[in-house]
Amino acid sequence: MGIITLITDFGRQDEYVGLMKGVMLGIDPAARIIDLTHAIDPQDVAQAAFTVESAWRYFPEGTIHAVTVDPGVGTERAMLCLEFQRQVFLAPDNGVLSLLLDAEPRAALRRLDNSDYWRCAVSRTFHGRDVLAPVAAHLSRGVEASALGPAIDPARAVRIDDLKARLQANGELRGRIVHMDRFGNLITNIDAGALRSRGSSWEVAIGSGRIRGLSGTYAEAESGALLALIGSRGYLEIAVNSGRAMDFLSARRGDAVRVRPLPDKTGTRL
Repeated sequence: MGIITLITDFGRQDEYVGLMKGVMLGIDPAARIIDLTHAIDPQDVAQAAFTVESAWRYFPEGTIHAVTVDPGVGTERAMLCLEFQRQVFLAPDNGVLSLLLDAEPRAALRRLDNSDYWRCAVSRTFHGRDVLAPVAAHLSRGVEASALGPAIDPARAVRIDDLKARLQANGELRGRIVHMDRFGNLITNIDAGALRSRGSSWEVAIGSGRIRGLSGTYAEAESGALLALIGSRGYLEIAVNSGRAMDFLSARRGDAVRVRPLPDKTGTRL
């Protein structure tokens, strides 16, 4: 009996999620299936990559994560099995595992080539149901990852460029909005470590908005005021106390966010 999480862009309107669960339970009736999210924006591999990276550490060893955000379904792109931090990640080779592979470049990576662990009939448009779901269930039942296909060099896996914020020559950190949650908060790709390494005197710039310094909580700012803080994912987040930063700033996913160093009282940049 194992834990299997599902990350998809399927939404809830159609039967796709239920079919994946049906396949898994047909192989391992004792599997514990967790719907991590089915609200990834359609075909948004980068958004899925951040979701995977921010979520895995909250699950116990042996958890199996099946990620079905797959714009290239039915093409020659590979399907992968990554063993990372004593957990297993099943996903298409489209960059969705980029952040994990960057964190552990020598992690064990395999191509899912052994069709013995797939459904007998494989649709060219639904590999989540016909490949990832049965493979996840077989792993849950105790099949070893080594049985799924040949090991491949992680360096050969597809990567998404510029997922993380970049440091510019002028000392500015330049990132972007990667997710907007249901509260209207703007979650960026500027991680806490990169931000804190810049010191404590800086300004966040997004559109017409300017924010100096970090708040510790949403309530530290006045009601209706714009603020910046490190969110639960470990990334810089822009919010409005008792409001929606998304609407306040007319922001969209992909909008640029800049962290600018400010001069101290002597005029020296920190």
